[in-house]
Amino acid sequence: MPNNYVQQGVFLTPGDPNSMDDAKLYAPGTLGARFIVKQPTSGAAGAVASRFKGYQIVQTDSTMGVGSFPGAVGWWSDKTKYLVTTDPTKLGRGRVAGVFNNASVKGNFTCIQWLGPCTVKFVDAPVAAPTAAGLIVIPSATAAKADCLAAGSSATYPQLGYSAGALNAGDQTAIVDLDVPETP
Repeated sequence: MPNNYVQQGVFLTPGDPNSMDDAKLYAPGTLGARFIVKQPTSGAAGAVASRFKGYQIVQTDSTMGVGSFPGAVGWWSDKTKYLVTTDPTKLGRGRVAGVFNNASVKGNFTCIQWLGPCTVKFVDAPVAAPTAAGLIVIPSATAAKADCLAAGSSATYPQLGYSAGALNAGDQTAIVDLDVPETP
């Protein structure tokens, strides 16, 4: 019988997976743990209110060229060490890990989101502008950014999820329903 890697409860020093940025883990055995939380209804609107979100505890790669920021796409740098980078070429564009929700110091421990509604940063000229129509969202070849495919297109890379909101042209972000597959 396989091990269950989704934890029922995880202690995070800030209490919020969207703001975790720790130089060392409170409980080192939780590195790599996946857990699910429900978005509170207060302060959340639209596609995000009362939804479940999945996170994973990871360490940011101290050698990544582009630091993490809210909405940055993360790729595995070394899956065996739960090491994540913003560089899509480290192990290949298909090795997507999830999306960062904060700016974490390089080399620190943080949480990446892999499931549920999330604000994601897109390339300057996506193939198709994200909409609420559920277009396929994939990792791009640009560090820390995603791309959106036109309706009827086939994904050539593992999907991050589906678009759940219109593109905010001011900062090139949109809400995406994440469903990042667990990679070997």
